Amino acid sequence: MSCAHTVDVGAYLFGSLDLRERSAFERHLPGCAACRAEVLRFAPLPGLLGRLSLREVEHLDELPAEPPKPVRDHRRRRRVLLVCATVLVALALAGGILFLRPPPAPTWAAMDAGTGVNAEVAMIQKTWGTELRFKLGNVKPGARCKVIVFDRRGQREIGGWWGSDHTADERIPGSTSFRVDQIDRLEVSDESGLLVTLRP
Repeated sequence: MSCAHTVDVGAYLFGSLDLRERSAFERHLPGCAACRAEVLRFAPLPGLLGRLSLREVEHLDELPAEPPKPVRDHRRRRRVLLVCATVLVALALAGGILFLRPPPAPTWAAMDAGTGVNAEVAMIQKTWGTELRFKLGNVKPGARCKVIVFDRRGQREIGGWWGSDHTADERIPGSTSFRVDQIDRLEVSDESGLLVTLRP
């Protein structure tokens, strides 16, 4: 079944009909199966042609007679989707690991020019306060050391006692009821006096 108005389909889709002609065609369209079928068949054309550049339009006669086989494009599209999915999974895993991993423990380090003692402390926030992990160097053997923890309000606590006869890489434990963000400084001393002060 054909219709004389099917010739207007292209002009309608490309917006070339004037207002009167367009209104007439739109009134005709609901009652004509042939014109509706043509509109559906040619509806993608304006969008497809809109993708062409001027240079491509000028060389339309040089296009191959047959379109490329879709198998290669399908494989390429599948490969791109697979790469994108892999990247998204990797990012999601990395984000989850970063989110689940606790923040790194703040570490303070200092060296006292007078005593030559160097110290480092990692402070791990706990529900009850702060866990301290010390590393000390150049402390005289056989000494009894202690650390005093000062908070920002001027309060102080003894954070631990230990003997100086330990290996150089050994981490010495200590603790305080102060939270990490409340600590102002740490003073490490032995029987002879102050050895080193650690601050942020």
